[in-house]
Amino acid sequence: MTTRQAPEIFQIPLDDLDPAGLPPRCTAEFEQAVIGRYALDYAARGWQAVVAVNDAFVRVVAVPERGVEPKAYVLGLLQNGFLEDALPVLEALDGMLDDAEIAYSHGLCLSELGRPAEAVAPLQRALELDPTHANAFIALGVAFARTGRADEAVNALRDAVKVEPENAFAKRNLAAVLMRSGRATEALPFFRQAASLAPADPGAQLGLAQCLEALGPSHVKEAAEQYKAVVKRFPDHQAGEMAEEALTRIGHDELRAAVDGGLRMDAVMYMQAAQDRFAKLDQAKVGQIVMEIALLGRNGLEINKPAVRYTLQNLEGEFSGLALLAYMHVGFRMFDPKGDAGTGLDREYEAAVKMRRER
Repeated sequence: MTTRQAPEIFQIPLDDLDPAGLPPRCTAEFEQAVIGRYALDYAARGWQAVVAVNDAFVRVVAVPERGVEPKAYVLGLLQNGFLEDALPVLEALDGMLDDAEIAYSHGLCLSELGRPAEAVAPLQRALELDPTHANAFIALGVAFARTGRADEAVNALRDAVKVEPENAFAKRNLAAVLMRSGRATEALPFFRQAASLAPADPGAQLGLAQCLEALGPSHVKEAAEQYKAVVKRFPDHQAGEMAEEALTRIGHDELRAAVDGGLRMDAVMYMQAAQDRFAKLDQAKVGQIVMEIALLGRNGLEINKPAVRYTLQNLEGEFSGLALLAYMHVGFRMFDPKGDAGTGLDREYEAAVKMRRER
């Protein structure tokens, strides 16, 4: 099997050219001399070359016999993640061709390399060449958002949605920009649509939960349910970890709200019971109990519903969600007395310890 040879595609600033043998740049003969220099060099090698000269650059696309087509070559570089290699090729091709896909790829490559401000011009050029290029609208919206141009980002992403109403990625990004701009109410329907269109996209599902939480107390219950769904569906993804943290945060807020921010004496009592029971067990057993509660808590514990009961394999009895949280806190502190158990019950723990000492 014969391997097809890659083309050579590049651009060189005219200021960097070796002037030897070239007419002055201000003369009509200069452009033809530069083109001839590169065209003849590649012709001697049996390659076909296209050379273009403008006021700033000479650009060259040279293809060997049975070589890879230039556009296919550079898109292949992008698809395989070779962004740094693709960028100079895209710069050269974008300067020579009126091709919306090349211009879009040029802008996207710059954006992905952390240069979103530079990405705007080629993306706008892509849209001039193809006003129906939804992905170019999305990439332009993302580039605007990354450079703090939120209103322009929203406009570009709305245009993407108009072009492709079923594009979940466009709706997810539009919703995200709206929410970051303090417009969660506007963002919510787009997050709902994105989550519905892309049920396997953890970003869309997490974004919906975060938007619901941002809308305040009237939406917190639905936010918690959505976070639980994210944890269940994406347990090994960063979105699942972020959802777990959010559930803990919501739990803390609910815990304090139930007593207007005061001390939870029911939690204190549960902690005293945990201290008594754990005192009779070895550390390994306590560790198993703490781990089991932590795993159970990944789906959320109903800490303000005493009627909801849980059982453990490693500890006899039935427990409320708050009791399990208290037991986990006590067990964690046995292993790390100064650590953060992540339950929000530090004050209750200190009270439980003090009361136990005074008994």
